Amino acid sequence: MEAKKLVNQVDTNKNGLSMYQIIEQDIKYRIEEGILRNGDMIESENVLKEMYNVSRMTVRQALNNLVRDGYLYRHKGKGTFVNCDKLEKKIYGLVGFSEEMRRLNRVPSSKIISFEQITPDDKLKDKLALTTTEPVYFIRRIRYGDNMPVLLEHMYIPSSLFKDLNERVFESSFYDYVEKKCNYRISYCTQKLEAKIMNEEQAKILEAQPGSALLYCSSVTYLDNGRPFEYVRSFYRGDQYRFIHRALRN
Repeated sequence: MEAKKLVNQVDTNKNGLSMYQIIEQDIKYRIEEGILRNGDMIESENVLKEMYNVSRMTVRQALNNLVRDGYLYRHKGKGTFVNCDKLEKKIYGLVGFSEEMRRLNRVPSSKIISFEQITPDDKLKDKLALTTTEPVYFIRRIRYGDNMPVLLEHMYIPSSLFKDLNERVFESSFYDYVEKKCNYRISYCTQKLEAKIMNEEQAKILEAQPGSALLYCSSVTYLDNGRPFEYVRSFYRGDQYRFIHRALRN
């Protein structure tokens, strides 16, 4: 496709736009008009460079801006894709990640980064209602939907509740393990949400750009006897997620 056919009614002289802004406008136009649909892979940086007769740096700036603004997302080793349909996480129900992915017709998977026992500090003891310095499991794992990293989790779990807990448990659904293997009943959780930006380590793990939007959620989940059994710090890719909350009028 020729560059002149891609620049839809953009007058560079009249509007005084830089070339990276022209590329941004054209890709937005194609998305908004349905020419590009959700999940479509856009042209590579090299192809766009030739189309618009610009440097690769100019193309990269345009794509970075579109990723930042949520129009596109990158899948490492595959390419850059249109992002019209974010994952919707309902925060008025208690559903595990694996259940959530299956509901959205995505295949869930996990990768363990670290699994260890640590001595809790005062903050952790307060979150998990611990009266002693009993060891706490600390697990870092990446959660995937259709092989794309969408979530980084930091989990803290009292060792006294799960004597035989091991790394294999976290390769699938922890909630299934809690309820079906350990015969506990999960009751409710409390959550706090914040908007953040990714640091370099988080961006590397989630295959995104440093400074990209991040949805941060800290939660404590309780058993039906009122005992907290997990404290989780979750870092969601902002270009892949939106949170849905239902409010009831009292």
